[in-house]
Amino acid sequence: MRAWMHTPQGELAEAVHGIGFVSTVDDPWPPAQPQLNRFPAMVYCSLNFFTQGAVALPGADGALRALPDWVVSGPRTRPVASFTLAPLRTLGVVLYPDAFALLTGVAPAALQDRNDPAGALLDAGWADWPRALRACADEAAQLAWIEARLGARWRAVRDRWDAGLGASLRRIAAPDGAATVPALGAELGVGARQAQRQYRARVGLSPAQARRLQRMNAAVVALRDPDAPARTLADLAAELGYADQAHMARELRQLAGLPPSRLEEHIDTDREYWPYRL
Repeated sequence: MRAWMHTPQGELAEAVHGIGFVSTVDDPWPPAQPQLNRFPAMVYCSLNFFTQGAVALPGADGALRALPDWVVSGPRTRPVASFTLAPLRTLGVVLYPDAFALLTGVAPAALQDRNDPAGALLDAGWADWPRALRACADEAAQLAWIEARLGARWRAVRDRWDAGLGASLRRIAAPDGAATVPALGAELGVGARQAQRQYRARVGLSPAQARRLQRMNAAVVALRDPDAPARTLADLAAELGYADQAHMARELRQLAGLPPSRLEEHIDTDREYWPYRL
């Protein structure tokens, strides 16, 4: 398996958290056991395109449902696992939800914990994406095409973007970020109720949900950072603003699927947890 993530620079970084590529076409097939792909909960929305192969997700009834080759996903409030059905090539554009709403006209809240066919949701301006991405010679060409196309779309809507809300979403879990709704409102220059409304309308989550997900994200990044200073899990919990180590463990178990000590074991070695390494 090969998986890598590109982080855009400049103005596009305001809208796009990353553009990821995954390939399993060089892996032996069929596998000795079902190939799982485990994803943590996340604040982001994403555009996912399968240029080869297919994956399935369990539905509410537990039955597997194959995804179409062009999917829009919303914020996830819980971890999820997909099953690889055939050797796979896929790419995903991971977008900040406030930017996603401007770029697509689709409310993130309507997509919470959903993976829906893109063709039924996106306007005609997105219709050429599948054909164009399949026509690209390689991943570098796909990346260049995506950045050019998204860059143009972002410049067209950027004047309607609330940079203050965008910055707060990116910093909400930082040690110097606003930890309470009143503090967040003060940072945005609005009252607490308006801050709540802005987050629900533009992010699809409450401020508390967004902070919870972004703090879990920060914990996962810290757990696999080879350059991080040596520290105990209790120290990390304190740095990230958890009440204590047990609080951090509960949050990671609920949002990432495993407690911190187990995540440290699995992130870098377990094939199923490749999304946590991007």
